[in-house]
Amino acid sequence: MTVLSRDELRKRASEREKIIDDYIAKNKDCRTNNKINAFQKGKYISIEVFELPRKLLRLNPENGRFAAELDVIREDRIKKGLASDLDPDNLEDVKIIREMLRGIYPRNEDRANAYKKLLDNIEEVSSKTAGNGQEKPGLITHDGTYVNGNRRDTVMEELSESTKKKQGEPLKFSTILVGRLEKDVTEYDLWKNEAKEQISQESREEYDYVNSAIEIKRGFALLKKDGFSEKAATTEIAKTLYGRDEKDVKGYLDFLKIADLFLKRVGKPGQYRYIQESGVEGEGGIVTILKEVAKQKLKYENEWDIEEVSKWFDAVSLFCALSKSKPTIALQGGGTKKLSFGHRDFRLFQRLAMNSPESREKVLNSPLMDKIDWNKPEKHAGEFYTNIERANNYTRTQETIVNPFYLLEEAIERLNKVNKELNGSQRVHMIKIITENNGDKYIAEIKSVINEISNKVLGKKKK
Repeated sequence: MTVLSRDELRKRASEREKIIDDYIAKNKDCRTNNKINAFQKGKYISIEVFELPRKLLRLNPENGRFAAELDVIREDRIKKGLASDLDPDNLEDVKIIREMLRGIYPRNEDRANAYKKLLDNIEEVSSKTAGNGQEKPGLITHDGTYVNGNRRDTVMEELSESTKKKQGEPLKFSTILVGRLEKDVTEYDLWKNEAKEQISQESREEYDYVNSAIEIKRGFALLKKDGFSEKAATTEIAKTLYGRDEKDVKGYLDFLKIADLFLKRVGKPGQYRYIQESGVEGEGGIVTILKEVAKQKLKYENEWDIEEVSKWFDAVSLFCALSKSKPTIALQGGGTKKLSFGHRDFRLFQRLAMNSPESREKVLNSPLMDKIDWNKPEKHAGEFYTNIERANNYTRTQETIVNPFYLLEEAIERLNKVNKELNGSQRVHMIKIITENNGDKYIAEIKSVINEISNKVLGKKKK
């Protein structure tokens, strides 16, 4: 597949503009009484909404919502000897874009669920109104490329195909409501329109954190190119994103810097798809951990020497890689154990293993840190896990000596949690699990330990 020249792309855009202009001129009823707000020429103004045939419009593969996934597709295409960029005027490439939007490939469970939710909503509204089910207009460039509306178009295409057997049904999904930007809209105004819709807290469905960070970095680069200072660019972007402030914008940019360092360290530079959330529900994976790393790194750079910070980042990178692979190790007595490297484990690692020079030494000065195979990080899982546990236990021991109340409070908290759950909806299930697995032995042991501690403490007080 040949790469289109800039002149050819301009020619195509000009032809699409003329076709849309002609359609509007010949079909006066496509003008609606609706207006939507959009950025144009540096201002946030009302623009007219049209009802246009979807066949005149084109999907936008450069939409920031799936920047990380697009990298995966480009890599696959290069391996197959195809042009890396998708062509929205090519039917086969359109199928690929739609699969990406639906979360089919690259597989994205959150995107697939969000797409299904949108499809169900549009189908439900359509059945009640006899219209196309669209509740909010999309936005297109003057040549008909979606700024916002890729998924709605794809939903309507799917509904159109599924209702072909019903008389007249596909026709109601053949048009879409869109605001149309002027021809000379700037690249930064295009970015603002997309970012306000997709990253602001008022958006219908915010980008995932990785794609949000990539998109904010793109806007930041556009402003820097126009001569903005870093502070001025950060302030300007915060103004665009409703519900976000300068601290939030800086947080995204700092996260991406750390993400770039991590990906380089593990031999996957620029492969942002690798770091998208991978933890179990409620736990969090690489993204959640790297957000905290971004804050910690600056703190440690002010407190530790350069070599120790570098070793710490190696340990963090290995932790994140294992969070992704979710390793399992064989036990000596038979069976296997799944090791946990989730967000909660990382917080313990930071609080306990990195607590003192003595505890850090057990992880950072381990021989393991000089022989990490980043191509197969999971083969180091058992040794790394053991080193972390040794460091954690060292700190726990020191804390117990200094403040024995710490472990007592932790024990109370855990036992109270069990007691609380036994009063909840899972009471019968929990009792069944406890009684069928010799739970009485654990309860007896808890009582025994409590009595022993009580005797030691009270005995000492009597003396």
